[in-house]
Amino acid sequence: MSQNKLPADSSATVLGIISLVIAITLGCCGLSVVGVVLAIIGLVSANKSLREFAMNPQAYYPSSRGNVQTAKILNIIGLILNGIITLVLLGYLLLYGTFLFTALNQSKVIQSSWEDESEYYYDESETEEDVFVEEDSLYYYEDSIQIEETE
Repeated sequence: MSQNKLPADSSATVLGIISLVIAITLGCCGLSVVGVVLAIIGLVSANKSLREFAMNPQAYYPSSRGNVQTAKILNIIGLILNGIITLVLLGYLLLYGTFLFTALNQSKVIQSSWEDESEYYYDESETEEDVFVEEDSLYYYEDSIQIEETE
């Protein structure tokens, strides 16, 4: 009977290495989700190959089993690292989004209170002649204290 390599011998190892490289180098850029997906795919394929080896150990090389076990460990480490980085980035985005939303809401409250005050000084029923009075190149509202100088 001839012996073969396990199906996920090289693919699971490559996926585990790529997942670790993404976690170490590109995790801070938001690509840790890709690392999580690759680690999960590698882990599933490694487990599937180890089940095939357990069912028929004579059909595969023992060294191939060792390679798949190493790939499984690499994928587990990559999954954990990328998962932690993803959770930290999501937490940061939620916290930053909360602060940003609060700041925008406060600016809308300030703006709406300013608009309420401006309605007090401006009556929509008045015409433009009633609102502005011209005296020696000064334009001002009749009932307002603010004076605006024009040239």
